[in-house]
Amino acid sequence: MFRVFLLLSLAVLFTGSAALLPANAQTRLVKTKPTVASMAAGETVLFDDKSCPAGMIAQYTKSQRKEEIGKKCVHLNGTR
Repeated sequence: MFRVFLLLSLAVLFTGSAALLPANAQTRLVKTKPTVASMAAGETVLFDDKSCPAGMIAQYTKSQRKEEIGKKCVHLNGTR
C-alpha cells in the first residue's frame, strides 16, 4: 500500500511540475509583428512575416538581459 501511495505521489509531483513552468516556456502565435516593448524577457512568439521559406514561420525571442529580439525561421510543426 505504501508503494502505491509513493508511486502516485511521485507521479503527481512530476506531472504537476509542468504547470509550474514559466509562461515564457510556451510559444504562441501572434497576429502583429512583435516589438521589444510588446514582449517579456525570454518570451518566444511565432509571427508569419512572409520572410521564411515555405513550411516555415518566423520565431522571435526576446533576450533575457538585453533589450533586443532575435529572429529565426522554424518549421511549422516544431520538429526541426
